[in-house]
Amino acid sequence: MTIRRISTRVIAPLALPLALLLAGCGGDSAAANARPGRPPAVVGLAPVQQGSFDAAVRFVGRLEAKSSAELTARTDGPITAVYAGSGDTVRRGQLLAQIDPAEAQQQVNQAQAALRMSEATVKQRISSLELARSNASRSQKLFSENLLSQSDYDIVQGELSTAASQVELARAQVEQARASLNSARLQLEQTRVVAPFDGHVGTRHLDLGARATSNTPVFTVVDLSTIRTKFAVPARDAVHIRQSQPATITVDVIPGREFTGTVSRISSVFDPRTNTVEAEVEVNNADEALKPGMFGSVRISYKTNPTALLVPTAAIQRSAEEQWIFVAEGAAGEEKGLVARRVSLRVLESAGTETAQVAVEPLEGSLAAGANVIVLGQEKLSDGATVVTASSERPGRPKAAR
Repeated sequence: MTIRRISTRVIAPLALPLALLLAGCGGDSAAANARPGRPPAVVGLAPVQQGSFDAAVRFVGRLEAKSSAELTARTDGPITAVYAGSGDTVRRGQLLAQIDPAEAQQQVNQAQAALRMSEATVKQRISSLELARSNASRSQKLFSENLLSQSDYDIVQGELSTAASQVELARAQVEQARASLNSARLQLEQTRVVAPFDGHVGTRHLDLGARATSNTPVFTVVDLSTIRTKFAVPARDAVHIRQSQPATITVDVIPGREFTGTVSRISSVFDPRTNTVEAEVEVNNADEALKPGMFGSVRISYKTNPTALLVPTAAIQRSAEEQWIFVAEGAAGEEKGLVARRVSLRVLESAGTETAQVAVEPLEGSLAAGANVIVLGQEKLSDGATVVTASSERPGRPKAAR
């Protein structure tokens, strides 16, 4: 087999263009944008605007009723009547269920009879005391006239003292009987399950005929007029929150509506495990649109800047360490194109609804209202790269997108 040799005079003219082609394919495309002789990248621009901006912090919490009570049975017995069910509106003091009151009512009747007997005894003892006083008065007169012996006089005085003591004892027995009656009435009252405040029955746990025992749940009653939510606040955000600060809550199931409230409480002690404090927001819920158990997004506005720099969200570039944008410097439509300048910045949290713009604070580089930021085609740009807008490209000029 014959091996043919290729002349170096054929390879040499091809080597240089091939090397340049391979070098152009390798390396960072962003750096290629700034390399002389390369076509500039085609980008889209949008102006930086200046306007009012509310800085805020956001949290997520589960909603709960401010007033919620689990009503338990305070005595044992079967439920003989039920007057409310789940979802019913109730008023404070309204009877919701009745536990068999027969035994408690009997104890009340016995206590009332004992009280009446004690009161009658007091009247009898008072009559005896009046008689003893009358005898003592007569014996005093006779004794002063030496018509009554000392021993007889002492007996009469002793009877007076005993009668007075009997009255005091009878009156104490009345107080004891009255206390027993109050205790019996309390036992009778405990057979009644009543609403502690205006609200709604959340759950009815026992039905008619079921046997209630002490501390067994019978009803859960909630007041929906005020809804609250609790959430953990990181240390970096706790400095912005104070009591009575305005707050709003939104829920996904009620789109387009904000519920206004206030910060009702914020703890002054940090949890050492999470480095957070617990805060609580209360919201007026007069129409009862919010329900316990929903998840709500809490927004607390803490600062308003009327001259904030507003940048389109599409212009923001992010990495794990920083955020930045590219500003196009130069006159749009120039023959030589524009220069992309990198500006490192911090994006501020918005207190308004999500929009196409965010407020920013420049950290490295300058940024002013009216500057043109690159919102399209900036993914592979580098600082100082040459760019052009689509409208400034000349006919027949190759596009970087190709």
